[in-house]
Amino acid sequence: MDENEKALDAAKAQALCFIYNSIFKDFIYRTKESSEIEKFFSEIGEIVPHQACFFEPWFRAFVCVANNDGKGSSENFLKALAALSDDVFRFVSGIKNADYLPAFFQQGLAFFLYINDTESAKKFWARGAENGLFAKPDSESFYDKIFKSFKAKEQFWVQFAPKMFFDEKKAAERAVSDYRASAKTGDALADAINDADFAAFESLCGSIDFDSRKIAGVSLLYYVIQRKEILCAGAGKFTENLVQIQADAMISRLNLSALPEDLRNRQYLEIFRQIRVTYEKSGLSKIMFCALFSKEGELGEKIAGIEKILDIIIAQTKDVDSFTKSAGGKTSTNALLLAAEIGDAPTLGKLIAKGSDVDKSLGSADFAMNYKDGSSISVQIPNSLVYRLISFNQFDALKFYLTEFKDKARKSMTAKTKKCNITPLAYFVLNTLYASKSEDEYEKNRALVDEFLPLFIEAGSALDQNTAFGTVRKLLGLKA
Repeated sequence: MDENEKALDAAKAQALCFIYNSIFKDFIYRTKESSEIEKFFSEIGEIVPHQACFFEPWFRAFVCVANNDGKGSSENFLKALAALSDDVFRFVSGIKNADYLPAFFQQGLAFFLYINDTESAKKFWARGAENGLFAKPDSESFYDKIFKSFKAKEQFWVQFAPKMFFDEKKAAERAVSDYRASAKTGDALADAINDADFAAFESLCGSIDFDSRKIAGVSLLYYVIQRKEILCAGAGKFTENLVQIQADAMISRLNLSALPEDLRNRQYLEIFRQIRVTYEKSGLSKIMFCALFSKEGELGEKIAGIEKILDIIIAQTKDVDSFTKSAGGKTSTNALLLAAEIGDAPTLGKLIAKGSDVDKSLGSADFAMNYKDGSSISVQIPNSLVYRLISFNQFDALKFYLTEFKDKARKSMTAKTKKCNITPLAYFVLNTLYASKSEDEYEKNRALVDEFLPLFIEAGSALDQNTAFGTVRKLLGLKA
């Protein structure tokens, strides 16, 4: 292939990509006359005449979905699949920086499973498996297992965002209904908690063993604290977490370690951009939050409901420290440490009042300081309440704890071992002031240390107690 042919192919790919983005991402069909959209389809035949048999029906199928034309969607998706001859497949897969084939197969599979057309879904899976996009069927029951675990309703809305539909409002309502239906567990207690329905929960209380009952593998107490945190954080935080989780999951499935660092970083950024478009810019994450946690305008009511449920669970649980969950490495977590991690001061207070052990350490974590001269000091940090609050920078909850429960905190203020040769105040200074990355950050953290210093001292901390890092007095440069 000479340079002119390469330039022509590059131009074709760029023109095709423009049409693809206009239809799939800019949704131009929602604002233009159908005759104008037909021009886009006819241009495909001019740009890639030998591959238009695939691209045109696929693009038409997408627009048919947006118009709630199920018959047209089915016919065009299957027509596009049938057109994927080896030559066409090689051309499409050879276009650089294009995700045409994965997007096509994912859309087709999600669409047909959503409308319960499993035979057509099998055709998409089988052809995708032939080309390494899906796992190859290995038994008669393969499709039953795969399709049973495939969350068709959720996957449909991931592939076809409500914003792409001609009737966006109706599509959004349908998406909310689908997500809400998929969230139903069939467990009346779990559903009552998930809906933050205090009346429904209260009606079930007589039959609950609060110390042994679990939902999703965790205790009722732990589960409800998690639900409360999501509700209190709101849709914005839910979106941030969702984007991070989905991006991390996608990155973990890819082998990017062999790429040069600059290219690897670009790939990471592109993955986050794609996930953000899928969930945030499409409005899908907001729809999910509305369906799974709270409708707009009902958030305050839901938070009040989950608080009342939490109060009953704390009151009825005999040992609020009994359930523990691995937190990775050498640490575990329980209800108290979870409340500390997320900075839930009110729940922290209720658990301590119930008898939760503030000094109990569920493992330990490594902590080290590297100095400019190349030396370093390493110790173990107890995985207990006060250290958890400091590690996760939950300063409001830390202030609450040191102020309202200073007598409870007193023992931990000076407790240390050979292995954990550090105190909470020393750790606080090191984790904030000594971790500053700029002069502005240092000034901000110095003010934070000055604010907390009297609180730590009143709770029992000693400025002259020695640690692996020296005394707090020395760390702060204070005069004797």
